[in-house]
Order: sequence, then C-alpha cells, then structure tokens
Amino acid sequence: MLILRHTSAGEKVEPPSADRARPLDTRGLADARRLPMALAGYPIERVVSSPHRRCVDSVRPLARDRGVDVEIREELAPDALLVDTRALLAELPDESIVCTHREVIERLFRSRLECEKGGIWVIQSRGARLVPVEYLPLPEAPGSRQPRSRKLVRSR
Repeated sequence: MLILRHTSAGEKVEPPSADRARPLDTRGLADARRLPMALAGYPIERVVSSPHRRCVDSVRPLARDRGVDVEIREELAPDALLVDTRALLAELPDESIVCTHREVIERLFRSRLECEKGGIWVIQSRGARLVPVEYLPLPEAPGSRQPRSRKLVRSR
C-alpha cells in the first residue's frame, strides 16, 4: 500500500471549512501531474483520498491515468479518529494508494517518521501493524531550482 501526503497547497487557512477547500498551488499541481509517471512501476487498483480538495486534486491525475475513480473517505481527513483511519486501511487491498495529511501520518506512526508534501511511504501490513518499508520522495520537476530532501527522516 502507498500512503501519499498531498502535494503542495500553500499555508493552512482559517476557518477549517475554508481550509478543506484549499487548492493546490503551482508546485502542487505540477507534482500531481508527475505522480502517474513516478508510480508507473506500482500496481494501483484503488485510489482513496481525504475529502480535502488538496488531497483529491493530488491524486486525480493518477486515478485518471489508471482508469479508476478517486474514492473520498472522511477517515483520511486531518481530524479523523485514529481507530477509523486504521480500520479503513485494514480493509484496503495492498494495491491501493491513499492520499492524506501530515497529521494523519503522524498519528498512524506515532510521529516516528515524517513525509514531505508529495512524498510517499510504501507500507506493509504485518498482522494488525502497519510498517513503513520505503520512502519515495516525488521526483524533481525538470529544471527545478529548489532541491528536495532525498533523506529518509526518522525521529527517535
């Protein structure tokens, strides 16, 4: 299973209802368009997303490329309960990608790992546990001047 942190969408806005509708910025749109090529070697049967616009827009090009719909699930929203997120992930096939938020990734893995915007974790299920096995930073845009971190970042 792949867990994607949505691509770049600028800074958080208030109120929360407005933040749900926050669109991707220019960099985020470009990164979303590169996802199909970046994940060409991964089998993906389901594309599941937080209902926040920035998540849906991050995976829309990938879903279109794979000929599947984006499934919208509240269990991937920033304020979702951990038990609900875990239950959703447990029911998804290994050939899924989920798009969510930093807060959700931190809750799932007790803040032991980080993920840059547009970064992807390859996750394996080992019984009831989710184990991150590989981090895939989104490839650089051609001609990009801003370097991205390529390091696997783990705290503790």
